[in-house]
Amino acid sequence: MSDTPRMNAAQMAAMEHGTGDVWRVGCDIERELNAANVEIEEKRKDVVWLATEKAKSENYVTELENRLRTLWDKLEGERKYYMEHLQLNEELVSEIERENERLKEQNKRQNEAIDSLREMYAKEANP
Repeated sequence: MSDTPRMNAAQMAAMEHGTGDVWRVGCDIERELNAANVEIEEKRKDVVWLATEKAKSENYVTELENRLRTLWDKLEGERKYYMEHLQLNEELVSEIERENERLKEQNKRQNEAIDSLREMYAKEANP
């Protein structure tokens, strides 16, 4: 099979009319056209491959974004949880400190009462 089928068909007509140079130029052009078509087909395949890879990459990026959102949401939930517990702990510490101060004051009053009773008993014991 020839790589210039149209020009081969035209060869017979060229021989009859004496246009051999036109036939050779036409064959060269047809070969160039065929080579260009092969190159275009290869480029088309490359474009299809690139589009496929792009789609895969976009899907992977979407998957990573979704995973990141999931992790961010989990982190945000944990942050809220720990912030709430930190606030509760701060409130408990404040409450403990207030209770400690109350108990210190109560202890002080009890010690003063004990001291007063000791003085009173000491006076009664030593008239």
